Amino acid sequence: MPLFKLKYWILAGMLLPVVLLLLALVRPDGPDYAVLERGDGFELRAYDPVRVAETAVDGAFADADDLAYPRLLDYIRGANSSGRKVPMLAPAMQQRAGDDAWLMQLVMAKEYPLAMLPRPTNPQVDLRELPQRLVAARRSGGGWDEAAWQQEAEQLMDAVARAGLEPVGEPVFARYNAPFVPGFLRRNEVLLPVER
Repeated sequence: MPLFKLKYWILAGMLLPVVLLLLALVRPDGPDYAVLERGDGFELRAYDPVRVAETAVDGAFADADDLAYPRLLDYIRGANSSGRKVPMLAPAMQQRAGDDAWLMQLVMAKEYPLAMLPRPTNPQVDLRELPQRLVAARRSGGGWDEAAWQQEAEQLMDAVARAGLEPVGEPVFARYNAPFVPGFLRRNEVLLPVER
């Protein structure tokens, strides 16, 4: 390999980690919320209403991505009544919907009321608005495996119980970063709807 080509490959190899780091540090835009207090191992947040595109799938935790995200991504890429792209926010959310069943959701841009979002052409994709709610949130990094999610969810539920809050829904696994972002740079959260 000629020397000048080798220099370019070395330079590209040196720049790639920097580019990945910058992409990981860019804070993705997400739903509006106010932090009401910080508890032992969690934040208590008041969320504004959030619109989501969602689909339910059967299968294991790890397989839910492969089954659900193509449907949801097709919707935001134009498989809808307008035929146009639909802007979305972070996070992508996953929660249990029964034995070996999962509900996957993508958060839609806040500028669009539910009535203004184009209807999905796939009958397995629905749109709905999550109401204003109180949520306990525990942040973590690392991978997206079920064992890590379960451990974080159990720690959050223990902290919520110690704080005297009552869970009013299932724990939600929220992912804020793209899959190519290294695990140690990822922002993951477990979100748990609660009431005082």
